Amino acid sequence: MMEYLTTWGVIKAAGLSSYLLLFVSVCLGTFAHSKWIVPRKRALILTTHQWTGWFGLMFGILHGTVLTIDSYKPFHVAEILVPFLTNDMRVATGLGILTLYMLLAVQISSDLLKRIGKKVWRTVHYLPFPAYLLSLLHGILAGSDSSSIAARMMYAITGGIFIIVIVLRMRLRPKTLQT
Repeated sequence: MMEYLTTWGVIKAAGLSSYLLLFVSVCLGTFAHSKWIVPRKRALILTTHQWTGWFGLMFGILHGTVLTIDSYKPFHVAEILVPFLTNDMRVATGLGILTLYMLLAVQISSDLLKRIGKKVWRTVHYLPFPAYLLSLLHGILAGSDSSSIAARMMYAITGGIFIIVIVLRMRLRPKTLQT
């Protein structure tokens, strides 16, 4: 029983950490290059954006990996790697796997920026927006604590802030990009 509680605790903590780190990374990244960010603060914002993105990805990988060794309801490796393969919460689990692949693509593209070019990198860097929404849905649909008031409030607040960030960014972007 203690092994189950420990494993389940890691699964929940890793999933929640991944979600919150993705939220912070997306919000910071959205405004990192805005003209109203003071240049001396930009480096701190960009560094925090990058680190929260990497740690969000790592916690997401930990979340899925520990699900394969859970003694209560273990997933097969294929069910963690192939979206919508599992019979257990198929859609919710599939959304989480798609999120992970999107985040992985963003991180890999950042590492390969010089090889793939800024245009491709920028295009791939739009993936965190749908990835965040998929992770939000994944948490709401599959999270074991999603029915708690605290979890509902967290999802409502972070989801609301995300919408505000997107709306503000769209309103503040340069006119040359608004075609």
